[in-house]
Amino acid sequence: MVMQKSETIDHALRGPRYIHVYSTVRGWIYQGSYKPGARLPTEEELCRLFGVSRITTRKAVDMLVDEGLVLRQPGRGTFVVEDLADAPVVGEMDQLLRKVERLGKNSRVTRAEVIEVEADQDTRKDLDLPDGARVQKASHVRLNDKQPVGYVVTYVPASLKVRFDLKELNDSPMLTLLERKGVDIASADQVISATLADSQLASLLDTVVGAPLVHIRLVVFDSRRRPVERLVAWYRGDYYHHHVHLTRKGR
Repeated sequence: MVMQKSETIDHALRGPRYIHVYSTVRGWIYQGSYKPGARLPTEEELCRLFGVSRITTRKAVDMLVDEGLVLRQPGRGTFVVEDLADAPVVGEMDQLLRKVERLGKNSRVTRAEVIEVEADQDTRKDLDLPDGARVQKASHVRLNDKQPVGYVVTYVPASLKVRFDLKELNDSPMLTLLERKGVDIASADQVISATLADSQLASLLDTVVGAPLVHIRLVVFDSRRRPVERLVAWYRGDYYHHHVHLTRKGR
């Protein structure tokens, strides 16, 4: 399928051009212009179509790959995933930031710790770091009415040269602190799943081994698509509440 120039982005729109390219191609996928398994235009074709640079189109395609909507196949091209039902739900970053701010105001933390360590394998992968890279690791237990409800661990690349102390961590969530320190947060990828408490988590969360927990993995990106924070958290299933309001287009 070939898209016409009139169907591409409006360059008068504000915001990074790669975001407009990403949003437009994403719309084509969900509208069925590119069906599951279909091959997307090459980066060169997207450059001509949108009148943007190769770097811009690569960033846009990277976002689609990160979102799980397309797959790159070396030597063949970029293809829409076969099962779009597995693609993540996309929400507004500002909503997450507001939710984090409310969480910080309505609860408090205990057992906070901030140390610099060598990044483990999972952290290196999520933050796109080389072997031996160091990160600032911050952890705490979150309390609700004096009851431990969550255990949170965050990792921030030491190369960002952003430092936090225990008082800051006690007063504000990491996302809020990053923004205050000048990190330009633009997006995040979050996965929520279920797990069971092991002995360490049971002790931290004042529950029993085998108790149901909600596991959250969040990777935060700045406006240059650099990973700037990795968060892993475990919340007690009897305290965690996730509310989503769904609507149909045009209704």
